Amino acid sequence: MSIIGIDISKKWFDAFCLERRQSKRYSNDEQGWIQLGKWAGASAHLVMEASGPYYLRGACWAYETGFTVSVLNPLIIRRYSQMRLSRAKTDAKDAQLIAEYGRDHSPKPWTPPSKVNQAMRQQTIIRGQQEAFLQARVEEAVVRQVMEEQIKAIEQGLQHIEQRLEVLVTLHYRQCYRSLQTIPGIGPKTALLLICVTDGFAKFDDPRKLASYVGICPRVYQSGSSINGRGAICKLGCSQLRKLLYMCSWAAKTCNPACIELYKRMKKKGKPERVIKIAIAHKLLRQAFAVGKYGQQFDAEKALAA
Repeated sequence: MSIIGIDISKKWFDAFCLERRQSKRYSNDEQGWIQLGKWAGASAHLVMEASGPYYLRGACWAYETGFTVSVLNPLIIRRYSQMRLSRAKTDAKDAQLIAEYGRDHSPKPWTPPSKVNQAMRQQTIIRGQQEAFLQARVEEAVVRQVMEEQIKAIEQGLQHIEQRLEVLVTLHYRQCYRSLQTIPGIGPKTALLLICVTDGFAKFDDPRKLASYVGICPRVYQSGSSINGRGAICKLGCSQLRKLLYMCSWAAKTCNPACIELYKRMKKKGKPERVIKIAIAHKLLRQAFAVGKYGQQFDAEKALAA
């Protein structure tokens, strides 16, 4: 199987074939990807970065056409480049670097996000546009009027997306949605977002990976005798879900048996309230994984024993 590294930008993408040591440039549209398919061969393994929204068209096309395709976090390739002390920085060189990473690390195949996950991503993008409009200060009356109309339209659109998400989740993940809400402290909104982020927990096979993805796992910063930084959560992940879980911890510390026990134990040790609530949020996420992954009702006795 030949490995093709692909570096994608808005208008075009560069492809590098390790087997033939050749590079090509194609337009980032349907015709360009069809041309790539003919050049690469049916057995090729396509490896690319998740470059903003620009990779999704090609990744979906490759998956639907039958190619093996892997999508990498751009930070992985950046660190791989630094590790190799790479100095050149061009699109063709980046494509070669991605191909070499694919050869050395055999990244796992990618599958397209579900309809629920895609809707959630679009909701996040639109919410970002709304925030940008709200933060802008505009003196010109006409421009301000147009922006106010746009904000109103965005708010209506977000409500429609929220309703559609509930319909999709109820249609495809009914049992999981109901099971998550049996966890004391987790309500409909958090259950909905947990399903959207994880594709019904199909994307994760380990609660530690899920905690890392959400950005609620602890980060230790120590080295030798001179560096002993304060511990904290990494915060690299889904901030929206992280915030909701933190808010859920306020209720969980009074109604969730395992969280009540955790709260009392940490309070006795003199831990700050914020630290305790983060620990409870992490506990809730692990409970959600156990319940959502296997479609079971919440069991207080099992939660206490875990």
